[in-house]
Amino acid sequence: MATIKYLLQSKSSTAPIYLRLSLNRNKSIKRKTGAVCDARVWSDATGFPKTKDTSHKELKSNLMKLESFVIDQFNKDNSKGVLIDGNWLQLMIDKFHGREEPNELEYLIEYGEHFVQRLPFRITKSGKKGVSKDTITKYTTIVKKLKGFQAHKEKRFLIKEVDLNFRSEFLEYLIQIEKINDNTAGRYISFVKTIILDARKNGIEVSVQINDFTGFTVEPPKVTFSFEEIEKIKNTEFENDNYNIARDWFVIGCFVGQRASDLFRMNQKMIENIDDLNFIVLTQVKTGELVQIPIHEEVQQILDKRDGEFPPKFAINIDSCTTMYNRYIKQVCKIAEIDEVVEGNLNNPETNRYETGMYPKWMLASSHDCRRSFATNFYAQREYPTPLLMSVTGHKTETMFLNYIGKKPIDYAMQLARIWAKKAKKESIQEGSLKLTYLKPVSNS
Repeated sequence: MATIKYLLQSKSSTAPIYLRLSLNRNKSIKRKTGAVCDARVWSDATGFPKTKDTSHKELKSNLMKLESFVIDQFNKDNSKGVLIDGNWLQLMIDKFHGREEPNELEYLIEYGEHFVQRLPFRITKSGKKGVSKDTITKYTTIVKKLKGFQAHKEKRFLIKEVDLNFRSEFLEYLIQIEKINDNTAGRYISFVKTIILDARKNGIEVSVQINDFTGFTVEPPKVTFSFEEIEKIKNTEFENDNYNIARDWFVIGCFVGQRASDLFRMNQKMIENIDDLNFIVLTQVKTGELVQIPIHEEVQQILDKRDGEFPPKFAINIDSCTTMYNRYIKQVCKIAEIDEVVEGNLNNPETNRYETGMYPKWMLASSHDCRRSFATNFYAQREYPTPLLMSVTGHKTETMFLNYIGKKPIDYAMQLARIWAKKAKKESIQEGSLKLTYLKPVSNS
C-alpha cells in the first residue's frame, strides 16, 4: 500500500516541504509541495509542523488534505494502469492547488506521435508537401524507442525535460539495452532534437540546453569495388541462377550509382530515349529528386542479354529484395575470389552489433557498395567533373559527395596542382621543340 510522509531537506527558516510517496519498499518518489516551514518547528517524527500556533495548525491541516487527495488519486489511477512517476505526483500536487495541467502535447511521447502524424503534410524546404516513407518510418521508430526508454525509466517525460542529462541516459539506453550501434544511436539523438525543435516552433517550452543536444556520426570504413574487381565479378559464371542475377544487379548498381531503394525498382518502363541516347529516368525514393541516368555500356550489355529487361527481383518488397541480394552477393564475391583483406564493419551475431575489423572483402559486400563504388571510381577519372557525378548520385553538395567517398577538399587542390604541372611540362616540351626547329646548321667551311 502506498504511504506518504512529509519532510524537510534544509535547516532554513523557510525550508521547502517535500511530499514523499512510497509505492513499495524499493521505490518512492518525491516532489515539493509548494509550502515552506521553519525547520525549528518541524517534527521529523510526525512529518508535520508542531502545532503551537494557528498558522502551524492551518499548515498541518492543508498537508493532511493534500495527503488524502494524493492517496485517493493514486488508488484511482493505479487501478487503471496509469504510470505513477514524478510527473504524475507533480501533476497531483498542481491539481490540488488548482494549477493548470500540462497540455498533452507538452509530453514527449504525445508530441512525438503528433509530429509523425503531421509528416505527410509537412512542407519541405524545397516547397514540396510530405516526406518519404523512409522518413516516416525513421521517426516512427524513434517514437517507439522513446516509449521503450520511458518504460525503462518508469517516468513520463515532458518536452522541457529533454536536456543533456536526458541525452546521456537515452544514449546509454540505446547502446546498452537496445544494443544499437553507435552510429545509429547518434542519428537517433539528432532525430529527437528535430522533434523538440519542432515543438519549440509551436510554442511549447523546451530546455535551455536544447541547442547543445547534438547527435553524432561514427564514420564507418568505406568499402568499394574497383573497375578491375567489377570486371572479375562480371566474368564469373555461377551454377546457382540467383548468384547470376545478383551478379548482374551488382554490375548495374556500380554503373548507375543509385541506392538499393531505387536500384531494385528499375524496370524497362523507366528507360527513355533522348536525342538517340538511352537514359534511366526515375524519382529517388529517399530524396524525391528526379534523376536522369545515362545507360553505360556495361548496363546495356546486361539489358541486351536479357532481351531489354532488368534482372528479376528476388522479392516484390524492396527491403526483402535487398536482404536476399546482400546474402547472395557475398557468395558471388567469394566465388569470384574478391578476397583482399580490408577494414570494414561486420555484424557479430552474438552481440548483434557491428564490429570494426579486418575482413576479406567478400564478407563485407552489400548493396551499399554499388553506389559508393560508382562515385569513387568515376571521381578518380579526370574527365568526369564532380557536378556530373552528383547529378546521378543525387548528392546536394560537393561536401556531401566528397564525404560519401572519403575524399577531402584538399584533393581538389592536388588535382589542380597536377593538371598545372602536367600543362607546364607539356608547354616546356613544346617550347623546346620550337627552339630545336630554329637552330641554324653549323657551317663546315
